[in-house]
Amino acid sequence: MALKWWLSASALLSSMTILLVLGFLLQSSWPLIQQQGATFIVGTEWYPFESLYGMLPAFIGTVWSVTLALLIALPCGVAAAILCAELLPPRLRSTVRFAMELMAGVPSVVYGLLGMWLLLPLLESQLNLLTGRTLLAAGLLLALMILPTIMVLSEDAIRAVRQSQRETAKNLGIGWDATLWRVLLPQAWPGIRVATLLATGRAMGETVAVMLVVGSIDRIPEPFYNFLQPAQTLTSRIGREMAEASVGSLHWAALLFCGLMLATMAVAISLLTHRKVAAV
Repeated sequence: MALKWWLSASALLSSMTILLVLGFLLQSSWPLIQQQGATFIVGTEWYPFESLYGMLPAFIGTVWSVTLALLIALPCGVAAAILCAELLPPRLRSTVRFAMELMAGVPSVVYGLLGMWLLLPLLESQLNLLTGRTLLAAGLLLALMILPTIMVLSEDAIRAVRQSQRETAKNLGIGWDATLWRVLLPQAWPGIRVATLLATGRAMGETVAVMLVVGSIDRIPEPFYNFLQPAQTLTSRIGREMAEASVGSLHWAALLFCGLMLATMAVAISLLTHRKVAAV
């Protein structure tokens, strides 16, 4: 009974914390909403000294960088998880997993510095770009940062599938490929989904590393799917300008609205994921 009470209290506290954070961000950004309505959300110009706070370029940059990171890291992470869980010998498996856990613990600023030192010059030389500070650089760096999360949690999900199901499939004459696609991955999908959700949250909230490589230019790529141009993200904007904004000013409210957009996106992704699982 006591355990049930503690679990209920923890769930309630978590829900209240989320609501308090959203409420704080909404209350702090309300002066901007009250003065300019909702037009700034689709605005394309960001000039705080002229009270222009267009959110669209940073929003598109955030979506693009996270999407690129997931497109790269998700298949690579799941493939590495399958390799470690099903094919590698135990000693080598533990070594690879330990390496992934070490990567997950590296501070983000270190990844940002490595990106400036190695990734940016490589993109400039190989793609013949004027600058390597692009959405592609941000996507590649984020992919490297979220890869350990996807790999480790996906491996745990695959290994959690009971061994008896593998043996049953083998006794029925089902090959390893079919067992993987029809038995292991479907049952491991909830764990892989959680890994993807956590990785998405980290990619959306990453600040320093993205700020160092994305270019931080408030404009929409032309065309909008061109990820070889410098851009801006919501987090890089907050990281660069928060120290310059006066508390209570419209600039301050606009930056907190960027945080509100990030928080709303994270909550929306979580709710959508749980809704799909409930429907299944």
